[in-house]
Amino acid sequence: MTKKLLLTLIFCLVLGAFRLYTGQAQEEPKYVGSEVCFICHSDTSKTWTHSVHRRTLFNKDPDKNGCESCHGPGGAHVEGGGDINKVIRPQQLAPSKMADICLKCHTGEHVTLWQTSAHARAKVSCIKCHDVHSSGEKSLLGDVENAKLAVEGLTRAIKQTDMASNTAPAGSEEKLAANKKVKELLAELDAAKKQLKGAETAYRRTAEPYVCYDCHKSQEVQSKMPSHHPIMEGKVKCSDCHNPHGGPNGMLEQETVNETCYKCHADKGGPFTFEHPPVTEDCTSCHRPHGSVNNNLLAQSQPFLCLRCHPGPHSRSGTLGNPVEVARYYTECTDCHNQIHGSDTRFSFRH
Repeated sequence: MTKKLLLTLIFCLVLGAFRLYTGQAQEEPKYVGSEVCFICHSDTSKTWTHSVHRRTLFNKDPDKNGCESCHGPGGAHVEGGGDINKVIRPQQLAPSKMADICLKCHTGEHVTLWQTSAHARAKVSCIKCHDVHSSGEKSLLGDVENAKLAVEGLTRAIKQTDMASNTAPAGSEEKLAANKKVKELLAELDAAKKQLKGAETAYRRTAEPYVCYDCHKSQEVQSKMPSHHPIMEGKVKCSDCHNPHGGPNGMLEQETVNETCYKCHADKGGPFTFEHPPVTEDCTSCHRPHGSVNNNLLAQSQPFLCLRCHPGPHSRSGTLGNPVEVARYYTECTDCHNQIHGSDTRFSFRH
């Protein structure tokens, strides 16, 4: 053994002994369990225990069990009297570090492309879109509906009680009782409205399309145009077409725009004997999927949409001098070419 190696070994032994003596030796992280967390964080626990994350309580690995699966071992936090600097606070982490915590458990196929997604590149944190302590979307929607019913019922009750007060003789016991009841109902109505506002706020933090519209304002405006997908009507969700955790070409669920559209519009996909090139190439050549002022989500009204690619034959020299041909410009091309997405019979895309 060389002299240098011997000195190094002696130094390591002395340093280890010193740390043991001074109590500076690194201790194993101490897990305390979610029940301990609930003692102080009772308000959060009420909603968390109704969320999907409650299932983590069945994990045997303490690193993936309950509160400590995200916030880390709570021993030092508890011993420090609730010192917030001795526990992981995900909201204070960089988005990439936040994602690392979530991806410990969320390993499904739909999140495998997260690191290369547009949202990850834009440094969007998981908790920007997800409320990890909140109840599920369906439960929250139920809370909203129940609160709405309570507000409506109390409003009707107040109106009826107020009518009873107005018809009762002045100074009578009936009038005094009715006035007292109105005050009680008004107090209940205020409480119900606060509950409704809270339920709606929680719901919008976790439900589509509201979460998406926090950032995607242009798509929100388009969704309210005369022609739009029934997103606000609750029949279509953003995630029906997009995977917010990553995907090709605008984080689409499918490989291409057309494949995404064909999930619902299979009849437009063919195959046809005579195909229309824009249809086979990209549906957005003619349509605006998030909304349009034109019918059928068209990017431009007919016939001007078609004239972008088809200057003839109806617009050849002399056409505008023919009254019959001029009339074509005041109709829609699809009045004649009604198989515009493709045809098995005629190249002109007619019947």
